[in-house]
Amino acid sequence: MKIIAGIVTFYPNFERLKENIDAIVTQVDHVILVDNGSEDLKKLDALVESYKQVDLIKLFENKGIAFALNRIGKFAVEEKADYFLTLDQDSVVMPGLIEAYQNYIDFPNLGLLNSIHQDRNLSDNDNPITEVVEKELMRTSASLMPTALFEEGFTYDERLFIDKVDFDLNIRLRHAGYKLYEIPYYGLLHELGDIKTHHILGYKVVTYNHSAFRRYYITRNTILLIKKFGLNRNTFIFLIGDIGKEVKTLIFEEDKIKKTKAVFKGWIDGLKFKMN
Repeated sequence: MKIIAGIVTFYPNFERLKENIDAIVTQVDHVILVDNGSEDLKKLDALVESYKQVDLIKLFENKGIAFALNRIGKFAVEEKADYFLTLDQDSVVMPGLIEAYQNYIDFPNLGLLNSIHQDRNLSDNDNPITEVVEKELMRTSASLMPTALFEEGFTYDERLFIDKVDFDLNIRLRHAGYKLYEIPYYGLLHELGDIKTHHILGYKVVTYNHSAFRRYYITRNTILLIKKFGLNRNTFIFLIGDIGKEVKTLIFEEDKIKKTKAVFKGWIDGLKFKMN
């Protein structure tokens, strides 16, 4: 069985990226980095050249996370890999992740396999899960996908560019009868935004403090997914979540005006967007 791992980079922290590569390179047959237009390519080249099993694909411009993930999938097809693992530049897999995954790859109708994630910025990461759980939604980082499904057409929607790219794929896989399995294993150390915790009236409120650029795509892509799949359980939760993020922005976050303008522009552009 051949497994490759792909990491999407965009102006990476090189110390963290090296930690990321070191953690996965001994667990898989090959690692591919797809760079989305970073400037310090000489430093990236030097890092890649220090490994025998790591290659770099340079896109020379930011073509979006979906495009880069599709390039990883195509590389898996070209290399005749049975499975490919997708990672972001800030996440570090735990020892034994791939070995743990191999115990579950024969599960029926496998679409994606992932593990429990531990966030660097949160202290309450304890998770009581002791058995495999079927998930409705699953993040890209540390997801293992059968290459045959990618060849079958389950690729990432490049119109989304960034944000909810993974959820779009999740919904399409589930609609086709495939399952998303989370195994009872802490397999990834990651960071989800610039998390900050606030306390108000005895309640704890978590904000992710995404940039205005990200907030635009978060809200725009919710509208695009509603257009693709209708207003169902998942897309309704996305919509309510976006409204909640905006309320938190107005109360707790900086750059309130800039982010709020980005949110409204995202909604307007989403409504105008022609999916065909």
